[in-house]
Amino acid sequence: MAPPMDVMTSSDEESQEWKTTQSRRLSPAVLLAGAAGVAAAVLLACHASGSMSKAPPQPLSVRALLESDELAGDMTRNIMAFGGDADQEHVHQRVVAGLGEIRDAIQEQQPEAHNKMGLLTLSPTQKEAAMRVLNKYSDSRMLGLTQKVVAAVRETAEEKGDQTVLARKLSERLTPSLSDMRQLHKEMFPGAGDEFKLDLDSKHWNGELKVDLGRRLSAYNGDVRSQARTLFQGLERELGDEMPKAPGRMLLDLGSSSSTPGTSSSSGDASFMDCVMKAVPDPTKVCSCIASNMSEVVSMVMGFMKGKPS
Repeated sequence: MAPPMDVMTSSDEESQEWKTTQSRRLSPAVLLAGAAGVAAAVLLACHASGSMSKAPPQPLSVRALLESDELAGDMTRNIMAFGGDADQEHVHQRVVAGLGEIRDAIQEQQPEAHNKMGLLTLSPTQKEAAMRVLNKYSDSRMLGLTQKVVAAVRETAEEKGDQTVLARKLSERLTPSLSDMRQLHKEMFPGAGDEFKLDLDSKHWNGELKVDLGRRLSAYNGDVRSQARTLFQGLERELGDEMPKAPGRMLLDLGSSSSTPGTSSSSGDASFMDCVMKAVPDPTKVCSCIASNMSEVVSMVMGFMKGKPS
């Protein structure tokens, strides 16, 4: 027996056709609305994510900078660049400890300065500028200059020469790097100008050179303190009189050897000599001498070249 046939009335057919037509009409609209909703959600999420990732850096206090992981990392990188210690973790721990000692010493010996450093804030631009010289310690050009200065001091000491001999040996070794020194000076002290003057005073240029070549490298975290002093010099340049001067003076463990960076002094040559004689054999301290007296070093080399027979 044949199965019964479905019988659809004309009204049923019209109803089915209407539903089909409505479905065809509504489907694009529904899909469009759904797509728009998804797109809106994605845009909202992207906007929120972008707002978080592009949030402007917050101001940092001077004291927070001194205690920051960033500073400890930069100092560690500088020390590692000189190759004095192959154990980076050990160097980093020593740097953190050294910075802690500096912080504690400032708090104990200079409480007013310590409090003021906690209130003084640095914009991102000021922080970058204050750390500009410090970040040049591991520059390949600065490393090369440091090696040449150490070699000249060692050679002069072994020959029992005086500061006149040292000046000549330094100038001979550094003359090929004059263009590098001038460029470094511009990069470290932008706006300081490119005029170098040197007033040689003969009273500073006699007597046998006295250098203790047996000093232990990094004794008492001297390489950390010399870098901290470079940082404080940068902070003083950026903040002016607002930055306490006492912490920088406290860190001046190289005597009166560092002149104001980016400037020339009547005894700049003697200052640089005093500095390197006390700094050798620690390359980080020597680097600090070069950075603090860059204009004097350039002037010395230019003076040597001017007086050298052609």
